[in-house]
Amino acid sequence: MRKGKRKLSMSSNGDSVEPKKKAKAPREFEFSRFPRRRIALQFCYLGWEYDGLVCQQDTENTIEEHIMKALEKTKLIESREIAQWTRCGRTDKGVSAFRQVAGVTVRSNLAEGEDLWWHPESDPFSRITGSNREELNYCQMLNGNLPLSIRVMAWAPVHKDFNARHNCVNRMYKYWFPLGDMNLEAMREGCRRLMGEHDFRNFCWIDKNKARLEMSYVRTISEATIEVVQNRSPEDGNSHYQLCELTVGGSGFLWHQIRCVVSVLSEIGRGNESPDVIDKLLDIETNPQRPQYGLATGAPLCLFDCSYGDSNPKWNWDLNIVRRIVNHLQMTWSDLQAKSAMVFAMMNELGGAHEELNDNCAGFEEYLRDRCKGTKIYVPLMNRPKCDSLETKQKKMQMKEAEKKIEAATKEADDP
Repeated sequence: MRKGKRKLSMSSNGDSVEPKKKAKAPREFEFSRFPRRRIALQFCYLGWEYDGLVCQQDTENTIEEHIMKALEKTKLIESREIAQWTRCGRTDKGVSAFRQVAGVTVRSNLAEGEDLWWHPESDPFSRITGSNREELNYCQMLNGNLPLSIRVMAWAPVHKDFNARHNCVNRMYKYWFPLGDMNLEAMREGCRRLMGEHDFRNFCWIDKNKARLEMSYVRTISEATIEVVQNRSPEDGNSHYQLCELTVGGSGFLWHQIRCVVSVLSEIGRGNESPDVIDKLLDIETNPQRPQYGLATGAPLCLFDCSYGDSNPKWNWDLNIVRRIVNHLQMTWSDLQAKSAMVFAMMNELGGAHEELNDNCAGFEEYLRDRCKGTKIYVPLMNRPKCDSLETKQKKMQMKEAEKKIEAATKEADDP
């Protein structure tokens, strides 16, 4: 039997041209062949160039958006709904995290195991089999598809209903700032007054979000300390350039709570407020309305640790992955340190040539306050205009909901 000859087409100059092969359609990934499992991811990120952690409608430049795309690209999740993603703590634009934790449902490469379950429409005859299969290297797969400023450090198997937020028992935040001309001992006294269980509504932002208006603002702070971590001063021994580290730990925190705390502590450090202003702000019976004050800048803030107590996940570490993360952090640190040394040398040189500027700390103050406008004369917190109280905001919300119901009922009655 003669084989059929391939037909050749002719080009414009008369030469024979091989016909182009039709591109094969990509084969659809069969998620039903693989079981699912719930895992926890421990990851870190430098949030300075991102618009926050959580996915948003008006931007794709968020940490979770990058992670979701990596999960989808590696076929670890079939959909974002099935993934059931939860995170330990939400961070805002410019804020970083070290031991951030998330829970996610992913596909597994194992065919057997207590923590596995199969796709509801999975055909038993098409499922993967074998008892010697190795689990997927989740960290390596994700890091290969993430920006270098977002790194998955470890993963752990967890129970099916694991929730990274609700199962967390303690969170720790760190905030770094220059001492400038602030009184460190006064700030430490302010920290001591923050300790314990209090209603922190005057140390956070409360918007018109229904969930925030209905939630409790009672939180417990178990740790609040300030330590000098870098004592770098010019040749004259000026202490303004000391770098301090604020550490605050607790079971949970409110929206912008740490940055509000830093704002108040910094005014205590400058002598504009006494440490007892903390007590006044925590006394919601006497002061139910938050004085109007700005937030401290977000760049020095880091969600540093998330703890799960006795049920802490058993993390799987890959030494090669950790080594690569450390190498990248060393490169980042070297770059920032070199730039810092350059700026420091410039300040030192100018200070030596103009001694009257040695006590100038205006730049430190402007950086920490993160705002350009304001009066030159300081207005004490308790003398400032007040925001609406939580109760007033709740009443406004209830009135608005009642108006909507009346409008809906009126519209329904008018419809034929």
